[in-house]
Amino acid sequence: MFFAECNYKIYDKELLIIIWAFEHWRLKLKLTDISIKMFIDHQALISLMKDKKLSWRQMHWIQKLIDFNFRIMYRSSKQNIKINALTRQADVVSRDSEDERVCYQQITILTSNWMKIADLKKNISESIYKQVLEINEINENCTLLREAIARDEIQYEDIKLKNCWTQNEILYYDSQLWVSFNKLLQMNLIHEIHDQLSVDHSDILRTMKVIKRNYYWSSMRKTINWYIWNCYVCQRSKTSRNKSNDLLQSLSISEQRWQNIVMNFIIDLFDLYDYNAILTVICRLLKERHYISCIIDDEDITVKKTAEMLLQWVYWTHDLSSFIVFDRDSQFIFIL
Repeated sequence: MFFAECNYKIYDKELLIIIWAFEHWRLKLKLTDISIKMFIDHQALISLMKDKKLSWRQMHWIQKLIDFNFRIMYRSSKQNIKINALTRQADVVSRDSEDERVCYQQITILTSNWMKIADLKKNISESIYKQVLEINEINENCTLLREAIARDEIQYEDIKLKNCWTQNEILYYDSQLWVSFNKLLQMNLIHEIHDQLSVDHSDILRTMKVIKRNYYWSSMRKTINWYIWNCYVCQRSKTSRNKSNDLLQSLSISEQRWQNIVMNFIIDLFDLYDYNAILTVICRLLKERHYISCIIDDEDITVKKTAEMLLQWVYWTHDLSSFIVFDRDSQFIFIL
């Protein structure tokens, strides 16, 4: 078989063998009046001459079989012991590595150098690698870390220096190159690895595993987590595994004014007046409202003060409310 024929489907390969057999014994088979029986172990070929949907290649082959009187019969491979013994001989298979039939049976689409994303210095991340080296050498924070290592300090701020070391004015962590405190450089490095076609937007653990083969920086997992959670392709294509939220329940419609109210605090106002917060109380039916100025000190306002303001400014003018909507803050809830 030629290398192009090696890519045929099984149906076409079996049919091609039949064509070869008839072409080889054409003179003897064409002159005989006896019906020729052909035993095969591919059951789909039994209805070959009756199929109505054929490809252009199959139609071309069948035209060569019209002149012969034959019948295709199915026989399983277990019963075809003699035929299997002839077709599966060791000397039939080509052992020559330069044979086209052997060379094109397996084709490497991506070479090992392309798939080896750990060796970032030899791939598309070479520019990023140079940037990491340059910034590692001139960055002020990296310089302070190298000075702390030279003084044999155990820790510098929140960074433990036990596994840190320097070589040729370059800072390393174990066998990994230290990435300086530069968020833009860290984002570019994650982008180069996470968005590669060979990686195809992998998850947090896989991305971190690949980066840690050559690079390291403090709060590394937090940075990678933030990047992937904000990756547009990941958010669009990957299904969320979070538990689905229940349907929102709509609020009931009020039938009487000031029987259904909503209240909340507006805080952190400027101290230009005698108050620094405002309690807003709104009627959900008529949208009437009360704005009650108050002072919130360091201990925050209590439930008792909130109730006193409602009694003085709302319930004194209107009846008691039967339904109140609030955000469950400490100013509205009191635990006995």
